Amino acid sequence: MDISSPTPVVSLRGVSKRYDQVQALSGVDVDLHAGRCHAFVGENGAGKSTLIKIVGGVVKPDSGTVAVDGSPVTLSGPDQALALGIAVVPQELIFVPNLSVAENISLGDFHSRMRFVDARHSEARARELLDRLGVHVDVREPLGRFSPAVQQLAMIARGLSRDARLLILDEPTASLSDREADHLFEVVDDLKASGIALAYVSHRMAELRRLSEDVTVLRDGERVASWTGEMPDDDVLVETMVGRSIQRFFTGDRHGSAHREERLRVDNLSRSGVLDDISFTVNAGEIVALTGLMGAGRTEVLRSLIGLDRPDTMDIHVDGKPVKISTPSQAKRAGLVLVPEERKTQGLVVGLTVSENISLPYLQRWSVASFIRAGQRRKAAAKVAREVGLRERTFDAVVRTLSGGNQQKVVLAKALLGDPSIILLDEPTRGIDVAVKHEIYTIIGALADAGCAVVIVSSDMLEVLGLADRIIVLAAGKITGSLSAAEATESAILRLAMPPAGDVQAPESAGAAFTSPTPSTVGDRSAAAFIQTQQGSN
Repeated sequence: MDISSPTPVVSLRGVSKRYDQVQALSGVDVDLHAGRCHAFVGENGAGKSTLIKIVGGVVKPDSGTVAVDGSPVTLSGPDQALALGIAVVPQELIFVPNLSVAENISLGDFHSRMRFVDARHSEARARELLDRLGVHVDVREPLGRFSPAVQQLAMIARGLSRDARLLILDEPTASLSDREADHLFEVVDDLKASGIALAYVSHRMAELRRLSEDVTVLRDGERVASWTGEMPDDDVLVETMVGRSIQRFFTGDRHGSAHREERLRVDNLSRSGVLDDISFTVNAGEIVALTGLMGAGRTEVLRSLIGLDRPDTMDIHVDGKPVKISTPSQAKRAGLVLVPEERKTQGLVVGLTVSENISLPYLQRWSVASFIRAGQRRKAAAKVAREVGLRERTFDAVVRTLSGGNQQKVVLAKALLGDPSIILLDEPTRGIDVAVKHEIYTIIGALADAGCAVVIVSSDMLEVLGLADRIIVLAAGKITGSLSAAEATESAILRLAMPPAGDVQAPESAGAAFTSPTPSTVGDRSAAAFIQTQQGSN
C-alpha cells in the first residue's frame, strides 16, 4: 500500500448513535489514514467508546456512513470488521487466560491440517508476529501467566495475524510500567512505518504528543475540534475537551499543616524481601505522597497499614495512641480506610447499584433483627454520593454501566461514608478524564482541610508535585528521602528514586519485561512506573 495515499483507510461521515435518552454520537466525521496515528480525546462519556465500537463493528450507527478505502460498508459484527482489516485492542483485554499465547493469537482463525488444528503452524506464526513486536516468550505457555504488557502485545499480534490495516488501541498504557510503555511506543512507530493506520485513545497528553499526527476532540458526542500536525498547547486542548477553562487543577488555596497535630505514626514497618524499616508520620490536614519506581513498595505500604498484608514488624499510633491492625476491620475501627488501586476488582461489586456499593461495608448500621432498613441505607449513601459529585439519577444505576470517573467517585464515597480520620489513596485518578481528576483533587483537598490525614500513592509526577505537602520517596522497599512541597522537583525526586548502585539492593524481580511468564501478584504489579513525565496531562 502507498502510505501517502490520500484515500483514508477508514472514514466516517455524519455518524450518529443514540442510547435511550443519551445522544452518544452526533454527526461525527473522521478520517483515519495509513501510516498515521489519530488520537481521540475527551471526557468520559464524550463518545470515544461508542466511536470505537462502531468502527470495530460492535455497534451499528443510527445514521451516517462508514467507508473502507473510500467504499461504504455495513459492519454486521467484529468478524466482518476484522475481515476488512480493522482490529480493536480494548482497554479491558479480551482473551482466554488458560489457552496458550499461540492459541489466543490464532483464536477464531486456526490453520487446520486434515481437519485438525495445526498447532505447529499456530506456534510458528505466533513467534513470527511477536518477534516483529519485540516480544520473546514461550508461545506454548498460557497467556494468563504473563504480564499485562505481554497480554496486550499478544492482542496486537492477533490483529496483525488477520492482516490488520487499522489498529485501534484504547488506553493501552493504563496497566504498563514506563519501560513497557516505551516499548509499546516503539511498536506503534514501527506499525506506522509499515503503513498501518492507528486510532489511539488516551488521557495522557505526553503519549498523544509522542505518537499522534492527528487529534480529534469529542465532547458530548460531537466532534468539536481536530488538528493535523502539531497539537495545540495543553491549556487549549483541555479547555476544548471540557468546554470551559480550568485554571487550576490542584488545591493551591490550602494552607498546609505545619501547626497541626500528628495523626498517624508508622514505625519499623518491615516485611522480608518487600519492605525495610518504613517509618513516617502524617499530620492532621496533611497530604503525604509515597513515590518511587515500580516495585519500590508503595502499594505494599498501604496494604500493610490497612491489614491486607501481614508485615513482620509494624508499630502504628493514631492520634498518639498505639493501635493494632492485622485486618481491614481493625483498620476501619482505628479510622483508616483504603481507596484501592484497582477499582473494579478491589473496590467495587460492579453488578450492584451505586447506593448498594457505597453502603456495603456498613450494613450493620441499618440492620434490625436480620432486616435492612433500605430507606435509611439509601439516604445515607445518597448524602455522601452527592458530596463526591455523583448525580442523583445514577444512585440506583448498576455500577458497571458508569464511566471510569464515576466508578472512582463511588469508591471514594464508600470510603467517606466510614468518616475516616486517615485516608489512603492508591492511584486515585488513573484512567479518568481531566475534568473528573479536578473534582477528585478538590475532594482530596477538602478532606485535608477538614483535618483528615491523607496518604497518596501516584504514578503521575504532576499529581504528586501538585497535591502533596510532603513527598516520601521509596526505592526497593526502603525510604530514601523526604521532601517538602517547597523543595520537591522532578530531578530531586528522581535522584532519590534511583539512588547510586549499591545504596539500595534491587528487587530480584526486576528482570526483562518481555522474557518470562509473570504470575499475577497483589500490590504494585500493575502500577505504572513513577516517572510519567506527562506535562499537562492534568
